[in-house]
Amino acid sequence: MLMKYGQYTSRSRYRDRHFKRTVTFFLFVFVFAGSIVLGFIFGKQFATTQIATLEKEVADKDTNLKTLQEEMTKLRAETQTASSRLDQLKMQYEKDFPQEGAMHEIVDMVRKQISDGMPAERLAFLIRSARPPRNCSDPLTKRFVVKTPAYKGADSEVSIGDGAVVISASGVSSHSRDGGLESWFDPTQAIKVVFKAAEGEV
Repeated sequence: MLMKYGQYTSRSRYRDRHFKRTVTFFLFVFVFAGSIVLGFIFGKQFATTQIATLEKEVADKDTNLKTLQEEMTKLRAETQTASSRLDQLKMQYEKDFPQEGAMHEIVDMVRKQISDGMPAERLAFLIRSARPPRNCSDPLTKRFVVKTPAYKGADSEVSIGDGAVVISASGVSSHSRDGGLESWFDPTQAIKVVFKAAEGEV
């Protein structure tokens, strides 16, 4: 009786020990598998969240990039417009205020006259009055001899405009070395020039 009880006890202990080991093994496998599954689930959720965040960041960056590109295009267009306007202003300034040539000299003279006290209205009147000649013929050069007390001969007058005006002049005779009068006039003395119209007006 005692022998059977002892045998039963040994076998029971072995079975219990084997059962505990089996349970422990399956429990370890279950916990390990559960950990893997939970890790996979949480990892997938984390990866999904990260992907969504990254996709949102990429979308935001794409939007910002498009906005920057549009602003850059707008700035380039504004820069080109401003550059063209600046070139036009430079051309207009050079046209209105030339740095050389006759126009530059005239502008300087007008500026000097105004600074010297000349009324701007008078300058404007004079400029408006100075009109270019119209219906003019080619210039004609004629020479004549100035009358002096020692010479009143030929070639002492000349007519222009088909006799419309007759021009003559008189002056003081030059003196020779011995003090005598010469026939030509003294260029250091004043002369008198007479314009006589065909109607007789002098």
